[in-house]
Amino acid sequence: MMHGIFYLESTYVYNHFAIYHYGFEHTCNCLSVSDDVCEQYSCVISSISAVCFAGSSLIELADGSSKTLSNLQIGDHALVNKNHTYEPVIAFIHAKQHGLFDFLEITLRSRLSNSTSILLVSPNHLVFDFDSNAARFAGKFHVGDRVQFIDNHQLVPAEILSMKLTKAQGYYAPLTPSGTIIVNGVVSSNYATVSNHALAHYFMGAYRWWINVVGSSSPSEKVHWILEVMLYIEGLIRWCGGEVWSGYDVYDGFFQVSSIV
Repeated sequence: MMHGIFYLESTYVYNHFAIYHYGFEHTCNCLSVSDDVCEQYSCVISSISAVCFAGSSLIELADGSSKTLSNLQIGDHALVNKNHTYEPVIAFIHAKQHGLFDFLEITLRSRLSNSTSILLVSPNHLVFDFDSNAARFAGKFHVGDRVQFIDNHQLVPAEILSMKLTKAQGYYAPLTPSGTIIVNGVVSSNYATVSNHALAHYFMGAYRWWINVVGSSSPSEKVHWILEVMLYIEGLIRWCGGEVWSGYDVYDGFFQVSSIV
C-alpha cells in the first residue's frame, strides 16, 4: 500500500485517485511503489473522448520544414509514411485550438541515432507498432515497446522510455488520403477508438469522397455530420456483435503510465 497524500487538481489519498477534466474522468491505481513513490499507474477513462494529437505536435512538410498541428492548414503537404511520401491534409476530423486536454506523453528513443522524441496523443488513438507492423491503441503500449519511427528518412524502431499522463493546449485530428501521418517522427494513423486501421480507412472512404465532391469544411471541435452517421452505424454493428466477424475492437479505456504530470 502506498502511503501519503497526492495533490493533482484536488486531493487524492493513498494509491487511488481520479482526475476530472472537461467532463471526462480518469481513475488511476498505483501498481508499483518504491520509497513511497509510485513508479507505475494503471488508469481507466470512464468516458472516452477522441482527442487525438496535441496542438504542439510537429508535422514535416514537403519543403523539409516543420509545422505544429496548431498551424497546419488544409492543403499543406505532410509526410505520411516511410517512403518519403507527402500528401495534402484534406480535412481535420475534429480540432479545437483553445483549452487544456489530457494526453499520453510518450517519450521515445530512436535505435538509429539515439535521439529522443515526445509524442502527445490520446490513449485511444492508433500508432504503428514496429515489431508487428500493426496499428495499436497508444494506451496499450508499455515502456520497452517499440513503435515505427522515421529517422534520417529511414523507418527504424523507437523504444518507449516513459509514458505519462499530462495536459497540453488544443487538439487536432488531421486527415490525409492514405489515412496515415508522421507526428513527431512517429508513424501514426488518422483514426482512433476502433482497433482495425484498414477497416477504419475503408469506411472513411465515404467521407474522403464527400470532401472530393463538396470540399473541406473549416476545422471544428464537432465532427462532420457524415462522420456522425458513420459512428451511429458503427455503434449498431457493435450492438449486433459485428466486431466479432469484422476483426476490430473498440478501445476499452484502460492504459498504464509511469507518472502523472
